[in-house]
Amino acid sequence: MTARKLGIVADDLTGAMDSSGYFASLGFSTVVVLDPDFSDDAAVLVITTNSRAEAPEVARERVRQAMRGMAGRVVYKKIDSTLRGNIGEELLVAVEAMASEKAVVAPAFPAVGRTTAGGILLVNGVPVAETQFARDPISPVKESSIPRLLERSMRRPVGCVSIEEIEAGPEALKQTISHKPEDVVVCDVVAPSHLSTIARAAALAQGRWLLCGSGGLAREMHLILDEALKVNKSPSKNKKVGSALVVVGTRNQVAASQLLKAHDELSIPVLDLETEKLDARQIPSGRLNNVLKEAGELADKGKGLAISSAFSQYIPALKQAMPRIMAEMVAGILTSHGFAGLFLSGGDIALEVCRRLQASAIQVNGEVEPGVPAGELIGGQFPGMRIVTKAGGFGTEAAMVKSIVYLERGSLT
Repeated sequence: MTARKLGIVADDLTGAMDSSGYFASLGFSTVVVLDPDFSDDAAVLVITTNSRAEAPEVARERVRQAMRGMAGRVVYKKIDSTLRGNIGEELLVAVEAMASEKAVVAPAFPAVGRTTAGGILLVNGVPVAETQFARDPISPVKESSIPRLLERSMRRPVGCVSIEEIEAGPEALKQTISHKPEDVVVCDVVAPSHLSTIARAAALAQGRWLLCGSGGLAREMHLILDEALKVNKSPSKNKKVGSALVVVGTRNQVAASQLLKAHDELSIPVLDLETEKLDARQIPSGRLNNVLKEAGELADKGKGLAISSAFSQYIPALKQAMPRIMAEMVAGILTSHGFAGLFLSGGDIALEVCRRLQASAIQVNGEVEPGVPAGELIGGQFPGMRIVTKAGGFGTEAAMVKSIVYLERGSLT
């Protein structure tokens, strides 16, 4: 198992990125694919299906297609750390494609406040269905019990693995999971060491298990990678120093707080989009010109620029159009002003922006902090442009400030 490369299938772009940054920091070549025709022989290849908010049948087909590009690789099924999306439906397709004996599910990510106890997913100690994620306008979370969620969507019994069983060690855990009657098991996790033990037990299973989780368990998949796959990092060719364009397309309170801190500490101007004054017809009609003019005036001050919908009213009618509106704005701003880097928060916004810029992939270079990856665009209109993506609820209060420093200077140290 250790001689094989790793493939990660994620349901959105920020998830694909946050599950891959750690591998790059360890020295493994890591690429997140955006164009389905793009291929790469990286040690870690990540494909985003962009299926989190899609109908189950659409999600299943996209995962089925992604799995075809993972031949010869150990596969990790990346899911949201707060249980948003078509988790069970997508996992079932991956299990069938890999002919796995067991699916071992552990969405916990203790480093960013996600833990699991008694099968309940907790966010900073609170059941996820009692947090702001229950009010997510795109994919609201209504169930905190991971086994119940999976049993409903996969239509098969789901077993549970306790903290005590995990703390018995990798060999004992391998035996425990192997002898459970259920072929899908959910692991309790309250500390990073528990995730490491799960990954070590999976290594002992020699590829017969499919691991499924968030960026927390994904980080431990380095244990199955051969050290010989590491490469000597060459200095980035992009030495440009300049300002950062920040795009926040999520209404998550964590992201909003991070943006306010960046505004206060770095004096970065914030253009607050008034969504109630926008409509989808503004894209082809050119009515974004007034907004772009205002953005240009702020960018001319030389302190960078943030555009955000985080503080505006949510308009259900703009659910599908908003990512395209913001992507069109980003393309216009980047074309008329020189920026050294791009910060994107919100999976649908991040993907739409990258598509609009015609990027083929992202070369991942490392992490600004755990769960906040940094890299450079491959192909498209701005090849080599530095980029940081961040899930709305991830990161410390200073995550955006740290990201902007990287984007401006190009250094992760």
